[in-house]
Amino acid sequence: MFQTIHEFIDYTTRRMSSGRFGLSRLNDALVELGQPQFAVPCVHIAGTNGKGSTTNFLRSVLQEAGYRVGSFTSPHLEVHNDRIRINDIFITDEKLLEYGNRFYPVFEKYGLTMFEIDMVLAATYFKEEAVDIALYEVGLGGRLDATNLILPQLALITNIGMDHMDYLGDTLELIAGEKAGIIKDHVPVITGEKKEECLNVFHRVCEEKRSELLLTTEATLIAHDQSSVTFDYQGYRIHLKGPALYQISNASLAIDALLYLRDHLGWEVSDESIKNGLERALWKGRFEVVHTNPTIVLDGAHNEHGVAAILSSIQSLPQPVVAVFTALKDKKAKGMLEKLLGVCDRIIVTEFQYYRGAKAVDLADGLPVEVISDPLEALREGLRGVSIGSLLITGSLYFISDVRNHYLDEILERRSP
Repeated sequence: MFQTIHEFIDYTTRRMSSGRFGLSRLNDALVELGQPQFAVPCVHIAGTNGKGSTTNFLRSVLQEAGYRVGSFTSPHLEVHNDRIRINDIFITDEKLLEYGNRFYPVFEKYGLTMFEIDMVLAATYFKEEAVDIALYEVGLGGRLDATNLILPQLALITNIGMDHMDYLGDTLELIAGEKAGIIKDHVPVITGEKKEECLNVFHRVCEEKRSELLLTTEATLIAHDQSSVTFDYQGYRIHLKGPALYQISNASLAIDALLYLRDHLGWEVSDESIKNGLERALWKGRFEVVHTNPTIVLDGAHNEHGVAAILSSIQSLPQPVVAVFTALKDKKAKGMLEKLLGVCDRIIVTEFQYYRGAKAVDLADGLPVEVISDPLEALREGLRGVSIGSLLITGSLYFISDVRNHYLDEILERRSP
């Protein structure tokens, strides 16, 4: 059995993927464990980008309203524990280790992957800790995702973009179909998506499932600077922390979800809780300003859709802007870099230690960017170039996690005068 939390995390990490798709093994495991995923009311959040931020907005407001809120998100940004939280407090090492030892025979019996193990742990934790409501962020797609064994009161789909095409399909319609796989019979759905080809898919599936489909409307931008974004939506004036304009759509979706929970499903959420919860929320790694003078921003824009969403926010940063970029092998990195080249004065491409990470030279092929394979040196070089500007670190949430945990303090401590 596992003696330390590191042994358990190493065990789960080695089970990143089985190469098999389907929910039967996880379903059998959950049945054996008493189906803990049905013990707590929940909300399901899918989409190409913005899932984590939308989940965090919901969590913050529901917590502000006095509820104990469980949240399951991925990937982790600081430590593996941050995938599973109650009221934004990570599950402890001790609890993870206890669960690892308790459920090890089940993991082995059904050959569960890391994400499936995380799902078992999250559902069990939320049940045993008797949270009032749980928020489950989809990991990949929706139809075959481990979270899709829940029965939510409400389903959200943030948006649809071209990502994970090897698994989800190579058209927006196919990807929308995979995301729409979370739609259950008679469970209402709210989406921030606007593209007609995707909405047609959602309408069709909702008709089949006899589920109500609701669309967010357009918010009104009021003010935008390097520290905040102010907008009006559904009668609320909201001041969000951070300069990321794309958070307006995520917060708008959260508002519509909260109003539906309140007005149709009986949850007690005041107008004051909605405003205060949204304004106090901060989701790390999403256009997060971690240093000023010079400005250093971390943003896990990990696909073309995500990069497109941050372009206007990049333009508002102190100039010049130097970007340090890396990505996973299965991403359309050329399109991402081409978009960044339009708004950044300089781009340094690097790489990091991860089995899905791409090589810097492959990412940079044919593009007017610099290559510094060593990530620490790339970050130091980027920082040297922005004494009066901004350093943007982007391209992969896994890399953002490495920067936060290993590199950020070092490059700041050893910053050249």
